[in-house]
This record gives sequence, structure tokens and C-alpha cells, in this order.
Amino acid sequence: ASLGWNEQNPLCGSNVTGGGLTDKGRAFVREAQRLGILVDVSHISDEAFWDIMDITQAPVIATHSNSRAVCNHSRNLTDDMFRAICNTGGVAGFNQYDAFVGDKPDLQTACSHFLHFMELDPDAKHIALGGDLDGCDGMSAGFDGVQSYPALADHLLTCGLSESNLYDIYWNNALGVMKRCCI
Repeated sequence: ASLGWNEQNPLCGSNVTGGGLTDKGRAFVREAQRLGILVDVSHISDEAFWDIMDITQAPVIATHSNSRAVCNHSRNLTDDMFRAICNTGGVAGFNQYDAFVGDKPDLQTACSHFLHFMELDPDAKHIALGGDLDGCDGMSAGFDGVQSYPALADHLLTCGLSESNLYDIYWNNALGVMKRCCI
């Protein structure tokens, strides 16, 4: 369950507006997790992110958020945020939207996000595919949509990821979190 998009709402602030969780937002997170619903921190503010980390009782996911160390955008995760997600047993899904990947991004730029996260998570157990393919204005050069995921996989292999890493990133990691929390 996503708590927000790009505007502040009754649950929390966004990456655009700032502002933490409200009392209603705290109640929402607690109830969602009690019901086995994954809480998604993509789009929310840094303050709301840390408010969730203070109360979480289950894995937290960022369905489509990249590394802020690679591309400094408020929609992306800081290293500390990514580590916090790892500590909950959650995953961060790579976002294909070019503004969150980098300046004039290509598959190598995309690979940089995966490699950076792997510096923090060497076994690549908390990294997944995210997307943001529906309605975004642009994607990395060499990535045109779902049909380009094999090309991204080939590029990730040339960047040093193993086939096992790819299976985890493309399938196992997100599925594992869903099985532990939702199924």
C-alpha cells in the first residue's frame, strides 16, 4: 500500500512537499502491516520514511526508487534509507524513469544504481525491479519498455552481476517478501 504520491495528503507528506506521517498515517501503517499488506515508501517524504521506520513491524518496500547517491533526486533512496529497508527484510525496486536514473541515462547509468545498492547489499537480496513504465515521459537510452528487460539483464551481466543475482533481482527477492508478508 502506497501512502502517497507527489502531494501531501491526510497520511503523510510527499517527496515534493516534505512532512512526516500524521496520526492517521501511523494508524494506516500499523493496520496495513497487521493485515499483511506491504507498505510502499516510494513517493513519500524523507520525514515520513523515517517515521515509518520508527514504527514498522514488517518488511517495508520501495516499489520504484533508485539510489540517491547515484542520482540526487528526492524520489530516490539515500544509502541509510536503503540499509533501513534491508534491515526490515524489504526490497527496493529499480525505477526506469529517466529523471530518477540520471542525466541522459543509458543502460550503464542504470547498472550504476544496481552496483551501488550491491555495495550496501553484496548478496543482492534486497534489490528488485520496479518499473514506473506507465506514463513516464522518458526512460534510459536502450530501454523502451518491458521488452527491454532482457537487454538490461545482459548489461547487468557485463557489469559483473551473476546469473543468480539476476534471478534474485528479477524475481526471487520481491516474491520472497510477498510470500513472507502477504500470502
